[in-house]
Amino acid sequence: MSVVNNLAWLGSDPELERLFEKLQLSEEISGDGYARLLACAILLIREYLRDNRKTSYFSFGYSIVLDYSIKTSDFSPLFDVAVNVGFYPVSKYILDSKPETIPTLGSYFVSERLAKFERNGIVETLKQKQFREEIVAESALDSCYVAPTSFGKSSMIIELIQTLPYSRLAVIVPTKSLLVQTYKLLNDSFPERRVIFHDEMFSGESQFIAVFTQERALRLLKKDGMSFDVLMVDEAHNLLEGSSRAVLLSRLIRKNRSRNPLSRNYYFSPLIANAENLKLNDSQKIVERHTRLNIKEPIIYEYRLDGKAFSYNRFLNKFFYVRALDDYFSYIAGSSKRKNFFYLLAPRKVQQFARELSERISVVDDEELLELSEVIAKNIHSEFYGVQLVQKGVLYLHGKLPDLIKEYLEYKFKSVAQLRYVVANTVILEGVNLPIDNLYILNAHGLDAKDLTNLIGRVNRLSEVFSGSSPGLGKLRPTVHFVNSENYGRKGGNMSAKIEQLRWGTFKDEVHNPTLVAFDFAKLDHILETSTSDSSVQKAKTKKNMAISIREREDFLVEQGHFERSRLKAALIESGIYSSYRSPDFTLNILEKRISEFLKEDGWAELEPVEKVFRLFVQGLEGDILDASFARLKNIKARDFYSMFVKNVHALSLKEHIDHTVKYFYSLIRDEGNRLFYIGRSFGEIAKSKEEDWDRQYIYLGSKSHRELVNVALIKIKMEMDFLSYKLNEYVSILHDWSLISEKEYSVFIYGTDKKRNAEFVRLGFSGSVINFLERDGQLVNLQIDELGHVNASEEFLGYLNGLDDLRQFEIRKYLS
Repeated sequence: MSVVNNLAWLGSDPELERLFEKLQLSEEISGDGYARLLACAILLIREYLRDNRKTSYFSFGYSIVLDYSIKTSDFSPLFDVAVNVGFYPVSKYILDSKPETIPTLGSYFVSERLAKFERNGIVETLKQKQFREEIVAESALDSCYVAPTSFGKSSMIIELIQTLPYSRLAVIVPTKSLLVQTYKLLNDSFPERRVIFHDEMFSGESQFIAVFTQERALRLLKKDGMSFDVLMVDEAHNLLEGSSRAVLLSRLIRKNRSRNPLSRNYYFSPLIANAENLKLNDSQKIVERHTRLNIKEPIIYEYRLDGKAFSYNRFLNKFFYVRALDDYFSYIAGSSKRKNFFYLLAPRKVQQFARELSERISVVDDEELLELSEVIAKNIHSEFYGVQLVQKGVLYLHGKLPDLIKEYLEYKFKSVAQLRYVVANTVILEGVNLPIDNLYILNAHGLDAKDLTNLIGRVNRLSEVFSGSSPGLGKLRPTVHFVNSENYGRKGGNMSAKIEQLRWGTFKDEVHNPTLVAFDFAKLDHILETSTSDSSVQKAKTKKNMAISIREREDFLVEQGHFERSRLKAALIESGIYSSYRSPDFTLNILEKRISEFLKEDGWAELEPVEKVFRLFVQGLEGDILDASFARLKNIKARDFYSMFVKNVHALSLKEHIDHTVKYFYSLIRDEGNRLFYIGRSFGEIAKSKEEDWDRQYIYLGSKSHRELVNVALIKIKMEMDFLSYKLNEYVSILHDWSLISEKEYSVFIYGTDKKRNAEFVRLGFSGSVINFLERDGQLVNLQIDELGHVNASEEFLGYLNGLDDLRQFEIRKYLS
């Protein structure tokens, strides 16, 4: 970081530093002390206005003025600063709620000015309005908008869709939760246009708005001649990662641009330092708009293992002592607010802390919480941990919960005031908007400055600050608590070093995606040439070879994948199957021969789809398969399990599926004793062997209580649903594309039905169990799908729907117009 933003020198004056400390800790300050603080703030802000590289100068000066105004109720200085730098939502709030603090003549002229920044009931900042108008008018093919969380990204996407003269527009989101959230937003905003969120909802339309994950968008691009006129990439910083999904995202952008050279790309993110790092080729020119000033400035605390709590001033890089407490739960009890979010990394720890937290809280006498508890027990299971937790206003979220549960609990956290505590991991980082006004970070392992900034940005979204259920300017100072403990952090550790990463308020992009121009091969070459460590050299060599291999595969897809002779190879690469083998080109030749042989084989048509997958992709190739989860299909018990699982997913409700899985567990215990059972690293307790003690992916079923087995079943169902969605379905799709299974078999396997109308509802997002439920009650006939893909309900259906329990209503209403 450049020295231009270093403010530690301000701490060299002991009297001034003591004033900063008093302000930060809300201690008594004299009138002269406030005058000195405000004078310092003015000088800092003026220095930023003279040299706008000095963003820390502004942020510190602004935070001083903000604290002064909140503590003294004198909002005149804050009003002046907000007007002069374009923080117009702050100016508007002060005018509306504290008009007596502003001179009448000044308020009149400012009101006139603010009227120009009101849009759809929201007051924009100067930069929001400026950048929104510039991006909409931008003629460049590639544009990037970088701004803090809740700085008007959604409204900008809506305006782009309204304005751009294109027919096929796609918003690319990273998660299923955001998929549903964004679909609802766009479907409500554009009721006269076709909005789709699944590739199989496409039926040849020349005009549509799509809300897709990169996987679904790529599946649509498999259609001949298909391309998007516009891609709007949400959370675009994900493109920088080294994950397989980041590679899929870059594949989507490259493939679409190769088919449609004049297509437009828009990248949205709060976490990109330099848009140049998003480039996929040297000729690409990305026009960047970057909002560098944040209207919020967090107050950061740390509770340490010795029981002492400190408040961190990131500008001075100093920790100010606050108080000492007996334990971390005492600290939490003394600092909790209306809506509190606890961050942990491991799903097992998420559940453990949620249960431990609930033990410290009395049951809340609240009818709404009791009703929620009963609904969860009825629809999920009475032994699900969440049933008792919500009675105390606590819930937990992680990626090992089925999507329906996660989405429903997120929805209830927003709408139920007495749900005060949510414990979650990285599922919260992907743009899910929850009303959070207090953050506790219990484990910062794996979080860099960028991740921490993203996490902190989830606290007090601007909609909550200015127009939420309890708005207030105090929310512009969101509270963030780093809580050290040996139960949830590392032994003897502290998070001070992590906290100090926030010092500058900025960060560098880490480019791990080898398909990006900015990926640093030279750095790997330098290690290979100069390192004296064998392990470092081997690690660099492996990373370089993998990066080269990924680039070669991606280049093949873009440059050759459309030729008929390479169609199978392209399909295997696109599905991820190609990289599941040690010798993929050798395996490709075998698969090509097998396809032609199996098409002629007597008895092939009678085989179950899972058995066909085994015959084509596994049998005789067991030693070449790298993907251990897929290699399980070599066992007949595994194949029988997945044949049964696919049917259960489509036919059973979640509660029925849990009960079925628990019965399966008891059968294993009865037949094989204290059964060693694979559950994965997130919840694994023991290793398969003593030699692999570091890799704990198993549990003993026989050692678990009935309640524990129910919650293990819930996790197992989610794991297998993900395996089905992201892996097994891809293999079945290859069978379908090469006519190795019939259209009916494919429809039954993917949708759970060969009824055309029922399959249409599945494509729109309805689960098979809901469709079966509605069909049993004779209500499916009261739903109609119009030409725009909207699901319209009759009056009779709406009356029926109102009589269902809350979770059933939530599940169905998501997809009703």
